[in-house]
Amino acid sequence: MYNLLGFVAAVFFVYTALSSLGVSSEFYFDEVAFLVVFGGTLAAMIISFPFSFLLRFFTAPLQMLRNKRPDLIYSVEVLVRVASQSHNRRVFLKRLLGDKKIDVFLKEGVELYLLDMSREDFKNILTERIYRSRQRDEEWVNLFRRLAKYPPAFGLVGTVLGLISLMRTVGDGANAAQIGVNMALALIATLYGLAFANFVLAPIAENFQKSAEDQKVFRELLLEGLLMIFDDGDSLAVQEMLNSYLSPRQRVDILGVHIKESA
Repeated sequence: MYNLLGFVAAVFFVYTALSSLGVSSEFYFDEVAFLVVFGGTLAAMIISFPFSFLLRFFTAPLQMLRNKRPDLIYSVEVLVRVASQSHNRRVFLKRLLGDKKIDVFLKEGVELYLLDMSREDFKNILTERIYRSRQRDEEWVNLFRRLAKYPPAFGLVGTVLGLISLMRTVGDGANAAQIGVNMALALIATLYGLAFANFVLAPIAENFQKSAEDQKVFRELLLEGLLMIFDDGDSLAVQEMLNSYLSPRQRVDILGVHIKESA
């Protein structure tokens, strides 16, 4: 829901700016500009991308709302507890598979650990999954970044069409008032293109980019912890290594070794 506030704020500020100009908001609606910019962008998307990407475009707002920041602290706590279970670790890991709060990647790592494969295979598989997951996330980013270049271009097309129509009215003897109105309408297409690209497409691309970066760092944290557990590393070393991924205020102390400051 936090992301929606940005779009609501954009609409509010634009509407406030238009109101301060003392011009009716109805003046800023033009059917030709709407068809050229949004219809042209949709046509370019159909030409450029397969049908699956078209579906992604319309489901992107829902996907953006579903994107949650990874729970780093809980994952670190889980990995430290696993590392501290040196005697009954496999039993603990099997129980962990039923925990609905743990990340899917961590659950996959636990499953691979229980398969008793070699360390090299264990690391290679999880590393490949991090890479492929990032690649899938980047598809969302690239989709919207590439789409963001079309609306301004089609806005310019709409403006040129409006100017052509304006020149014809001038040739037919239009007065200054008619010329001014037609000129303003011609520029509305450019407004639509810039607004759609910079208020919608580009911010969505940046949102997916930030989410992809957070997921990559998060999964690298999980891989680091899983490898240390695979090597039967000391639980204190696991805790402090994973704390390196957290800010000082977020760092956990499951083992109770940190010295607390006196009041």
